[in-house]
Amino acid sequence: MIVTSSQMKQIEHNANDLNMSYRAMMENAGRQAAQYIRQTLHQVDGQKVVVFCGKGNNGGDGFVAARHLMTMGARVVVVLMEGEPQGPEARLMYQQVLDLSIPVLPFASQHLQIEQVMNMVDVVVDAMYGSGFHGELSELHQAAAQLINDSPALVFSLDVPSGIGCDTGEVSENAVNADFTIVFDSAKPVHLLSKIISKLGRIVVADIGIPYAAHENIEPLVTSLEEAQVLDTIPKKPINAHKTSTGRLVNFAGSFGMAGAAILSGRGALRSGAGYLVTVTPRDVYPIIAGQLIQSTFKFLGDDLDVRPILGGASAVAIGCGLGQGERQRTLLYNVLHTAKCPVVLDADGINNLSRDIDILKERTCELIITPHAGEMASLCKVHANDILRRPIGSAVEFAKEHGVIVVLKGANTILADPQGHIAINTTGNPGLAKAGSGDVLTGMISSFLSQGMSAWDAAKAGVCLHGAAADRCAERLGKTYMQPDDILLDLKEILK
Repeated sequence: MIVTSSQMKQIEHNANDLNMSYRAMMENAGRQAAQYIRQTLHQVDGQKVVVFCGKGNNGGDGFVAARHLMTMGARVVVVLMEGEPQGPEARLMYQQVLDLSIPVLPFASQHLQIEQVMNMVDVVVDAMYGSGFHGELSELHQAAAQLINDSPALVFSLDVPSGIGCDTGEVSENAVNADFTIVFDSAKPVHLLSKIISKLGRIVVADIGIPYAAHENIEPLVTSLEEAQVLDTIPKKPINAHKTSTGRLVNFAGSFGMAGAAILSGRGALRSGAGYLVTVTPRDVYPIIAGQLIQSTFKFLGDDLDVRPILGGASAVAIGCGLGQGERQRTLLYNVLHTAKCPVVLDADGINNLSRDIDILKERTCELIITPHAGEMASLCKVHANDILRRPIGSAVEFAKEHGVIVVLKGANTILADPQGHIAINTTGNPGLAKAGSGDVLTGMISSFLSQGMSAWDAAKAGVCLHGAAADRCAERLGKTYMQPDDILLDLKEILK
């Protein structure tokens, strides 16, 4: 189960109501952390360990870990980041550290001594923040994180490396760079971003004894996309199916110099099961596209850009792949979003045109999926791409809620968010997809699943997960360098079979 930080607090509250005390949970968490450290190192006897403890419950877990590591034979020093802990359980665990005469060094007043200790350290335990962090690290915590990152030690972070937002994926300046992250009870959203946040290191989930019943009635807001899971959502074609009953997809794509985008998106749609494809493209590129996309029918727009005759009977619409940019394209985008009665997928130049006039989203008549990469998302949000990459989950969720759309934020770990706050994080795919045209194939797949009657959320999840899964098989077959975007359709065949 993947839970947010607030849901984890509720689970702990539920466990307490079920007679598992907060003290017991903290004791179990710290003991499990110490045992994992010993298991990883094979033995800790004589190892020099420094445990950085914050003032909250994560610091309490650190005090427990320090105590258990000392009894295992480690030479332990505790660094107190913000004075004595606040909560009753953490204060109790701190007192036990003092009772064992484990050296405790306040960071603010013993900085030079701590620097000397850190020059000879073998293991660092980061228990400064955990899953409760948000915003930016203070100067004090940045200095501590810098000491940790510069040390020769193996770094074990408890729950989440300090300086990384549990729910948003936000990485603060000088966040702790963990070699191992020991997660307590349940994975959090950020733990699914290991491809794009190297600071998480190796992730292990530790059972701290919270009863199963404590997790009941916790709404699953966050999911990890799995191939078998999304395959079960794809509609099976009935025995009496015909071409229009299995999806009528209208794809507004292609322009002079970008005919390939229409071809790739059309092929992705057809190979994902769309029964009837209508490609809407300029007449001057029609001969190029038609020769490569012989299964599609074609329509052409008049000067008035009236899309009503074309959209009649459509079960899904895709717009943007190789569309081009300009006033005409923005007018077309407006007309589609304010005419379509079926779901729409917006990609590439569709997003680029939208970024010029975000008000196009207002009072639209359709459900909408947008599929930006970080640069396109930055244009929509009027920020720098690095701002999106620093907090990818938060960026996707906030835009989805504000504009009432499903966001597919493409990347090494593609993140999906809907207006209700649901999040899905993809773990399939590889760098072989980092080629022009991959997004066009993905748009074709998502819009194809939509046209076959899947919900927008399920279609987006299936398209993203299977696109990546096919790419993983393709990379094994052809190699990440050689493979091209449409090569994955052969591997998609094997998955869909």
